[in-house]
Amino acid sequence: MPYLGTQPNDVKKNTGLYTPSEILQLTKDGSWGGSLELIAEQTADGTSTSLNFTDIKENIYDVHLLQVHSMFTSSANKLIRIRLSNDGGSSFIASGYQYAYQIMQSNGSFSEQRSTSETFINVHTNVGTVLLESANFYVYFYNLGNSSKYSFLNHQSSNMDNTGTILGSTFGGGVLPTAETHNAIQLIEPNLLGNLTGTAKLYGVKQI
Repeated sequence: MPYLGTQPNDVKKNTGLYTPSEILQLTKDGSWGGSLELIAEQTADGTSTSLNFTDIKENIYDVHLLQVHSMFTSSANKLIRIRLSNDGGSSFIASGYQYAYQIMQSNGSFSEQRSTSETFINVHTNVGTVLLESANFYVYFYNLGNSSKYSFLNHQSSNMDNTGTILGSTFGGGVLPTAETHNAIQLIEPNLLGNLTGTAKLYGVKQI
């Protein structure tokens, strides 16, 4: 019988061979395949100021990955920010966030942004109003479903500015320093000045 994860020190049973029935069982248990599970995919069509992920399986995964592709707003020079919820997405927390990140731009400028009291978490630089001025970024979330820990995130991004001529790249992190369960994630232009267009995918990261 191959090693199925219950006897890590039993080398003799770690043959690396699986029968079809064992593969079916591992697939059913969610242990077969890659380390990511696609939880949800959403597409913003330019008619809303936010995208809300309200079923994030926080009771299963202690790490989540959010990938955002080609997202921009209907108003120029805006940011898409992140907020969390503790009530399943009925409302989203709009105070108490902390973040720090560095910004590098293709025109040679280098800067940083930081805050210890904010209504959202920034994860990229300003974007424009068309596809060529969009943002692309990923965000890892930690401890969202753990009521005894803070919810952290780290991120990296690249996007064109609202002139379509300057590349901006960021990396950094953020935290909501309240020990409670956070069970929904929101992408939003918080001043409600620009509707979103683009695609976002949320994954759960399996423990190996």
